[in-house]
Amino acid sequence: MRAKLFLAAHRFWWWLRQVTGDAAYENYLRHVSRRPGNSTSPGGHGCELVETAEQFYIEQLNRKFSRISRCC
Repeated sequence: MRAKLFLAAHRFWWWLRQVTGDAAYENYLRHVSRRPGNSTSPGGHGCELVETAEQFYIEQLNRKFSRISRCC
């Protein structure tokens, strides 16, 4: 019973992080590591360097606010 409750809580937490965008950097790292020839470590032998968490966050903000918004 405890294991089922723990699993349900874990799945809910995973879902909540995906929906709110909190897991975006982890998803980015997973995506980059699956590309052939890429490395997940900065300075690795892959053809694309991986952004740090700070660089990723700043890039997300730039993407979000550099476009025209219909909102205000």
